[in-house]
Amino acid sequence: MLRILIVSVFSILIVNTSWAQTIQKPKLEITKLNENVFVHVTYGIYQNQAIPSNGLIVNTKDGVVLIDTGWDTKDDTDNTRQILQWVDQHLHQPVKLCIVTHSHDDRVGGIGELKKAGIRVISTPLTAQKSTKEGYESPEAILPADTSFTIGEMPFRCFFPGEGHTSDNIVVWLPKYKILHGGCLVKSVGVFGMGNIADANLKEWENSTRRLITRFGSAKLVIPGHDQWGDKKALNHTLQLVKKYNASRH
Repeated sequence: MLRILIVSVFSILIVNTSWAQTIQKPKLEITKLNENVFVHVTYGIYQNQAIPSNGLIVNTKDGVVLIDTGWDTKDDTDNTRQILQWVDQHLHQPVKLCIVTHSHDDRVGGIGELKKAGIRVISTPLTAQKSTKEGYESPEAILPADTSFTIGEMPFRCFFPGEGHTSDNIVVWLPKYKILHGGCLVKSVGVFGMGNIADANLKEWENSTRRLITRFGSAKLVIPGHDQWGDKKALNHTLQLVKKYNASRH
């Protein structure tokens, strides 16, 4: 009987190990939004699932700007490497800059790959500080809480609406196209869970989302950090999701 039990437990371990090994990250996906803006989707493993992560590729007359790296780790930067290869093969322009929107690995994980390629990576001072604490190379800590600039005739606005998903989350607005990259502060309309809230400020997340609605309510496209993107309904959906979650805690 003991022998049978040991064999059974061993068999379960083999099955579980084999199952874990079958979790594969899908390859890079690129979706064209318009003639100059593309969504890059890379995958990470979270809670034994392959989860998509969204960033942007913005093609300007003076080179390419990335919004967030691929979802990578310090030991595996293949997702960001794939993004750089795609840009080289399809846009035939150098990547000049990457803006990272907070310090989690789905935003800043590929910084080593970018720096190895000589690409400038910028962030807020808090994101730079937190990235270093997580063991990543530091982005240039030059972004204030609200700043606008132009690269290759393409205007960008980087805005810190307040704490939410993290204490350092910013969004990036492309006013020419009315596209808002909300990052992980914004939830897809198809998502009804809060995801990773280990570093979240749930109380302030509501206020921060209201600020987004006030400033970027004219958005035609809103790109959340994960899952499907769409119109500005994602902002109101995020607000209601956070309010409901906060109410359930009391």
